[in-house]
Amino acid sequence: MSKQYSVINRFILVSYFTFFLFDLSPVIASEIKQSVKQIPQGVATGHNSQNIPKIELSPGYGVNISFIKSGEIVEKVWLDNPAIATLDVDGCLSTEGRKCEQEGATVIHLRRINPLKVPQLPNSNTSLLTVIAKGKSARKVYLFKVGIESKTPTYHTLEIIPDSKITLEDTQFSNITNINELRQISKGLKIVNTRGLISRESRLWSRIANFLIEVRMGEPVNTAARKSGISMRLVNRLIEIGSNSVMR
Repeated sequence: MSKQYSVINRFILVSYFTFFLFDLSPVIASEIKQSVKQIPQGVATGHNSQNIPKIELSPGYGVNISFIKSGEIVEKVWLDNPAIATLDVDGCLSTEGRKCEQEGATVIHLRRINPLKVPQLPNSNTSLLTVIAKGKSARKVYLFKVGIESKTPTYHTLEIIPDSKITLEDTQFSNITNINELRQISKGLKIVNTRGLISRESRLWSRIANFLIEVRMGEPVNTAARKSGISMRLVNRLIEIGSNSVMR
């Protein structure tokens, strides 16, 4: 009897932990997805946003800037304040004292270091990072504001993606209180796009897409709207359109 009881107990425990692990897997997948932050080209080049994308470096953590999805090759990089971070690339970039047989890179890696005292360089905890990248059609200038942070980072890779390939329906909003409203915005945007009111190639589309990305990363809705250059009136209108489509 005791042996049978032990077998039953073991079965219950195994079933419980199996269920727990399967139930936890979507959470883990969501966390992994959040570790990659996507920024449209129009935002990183300053065409669709007034704010320069900010990269925060934490102790013991580096940040990657990936141009793989944009299909561009990095030709030149400038870090104005080398006293707070080191910079490396996955390829070869020519400098005055170095020539490359095959020039170009697709990923930039930034790593925080203990602040250095560099002669003639003012003390600062921030830096401007300028990247020159070449695509199939033209060269672009990307700007990033680099700073230091004490908390654990929320992402490890910054992906530069084409403005025309932003898939809003696939965006997950796990850091906000009202997930349904953000889904309604995505549906509303899809509806106005189908009706020809907002084109995927337009700057407004990119600004709305950046707004959704900012909210996903934890920004308050009002702040994300202001940073992305859209009004709350537009946000509320998209919610209204998206919710009406669900009710029909």
